[in-house]
Amino acid sequence: MTEDTDEPAEPTEDQIAERQVRVNRATRGALAAVLGLEAFAVLLVPRAIAQTPTGLGGLRTGLLVGLAAVLVGAAFVQRRRWGIALGSLVQAPFVAVGVWVHAFFVVGVLFVAVWLYLLNLRHDLVGTPGGPRMLIS
Repeated sequence: MTEDTDEPAEPTEDQIAERQVRVNRATRGALAAVLGLEAFAVLLVPRAIAQTPTGLGGLRTGLLVGLAAVLVGAAFVQRRRWGIALGSLVQAPFVAVGVWVHAFFVVGVLFVAVWLYLLNLRHDLVGTPGGPRMLIS
């Protein structure tokens, strides 16, 4: 508050820059959490596939465990400059798991919606580029 009025003082440039750094770190953390939850969801799919007439098989198990590992790896690199691009890239194979378990299309779309919401929130708060460039910056 200023001495003459009851209005709060305007934040300085340093304070604004510090807030943007904190918001950037927080949104990247939330994006990493989404990728971790996606990996957990992928690891639940083999149980559903095992009960189908075609069964699970070694190839499907390997692909699902590999996708879960890639999702966890993408979560760990969210702090890197290219981490958001990698996280956006692995959303497509995540949704494609719905080919084996059709209900997973719904789960995939919900996770992608949360991913896009967080990217849009990051765009609004940090000032990252909008549109398709939002997926890689």
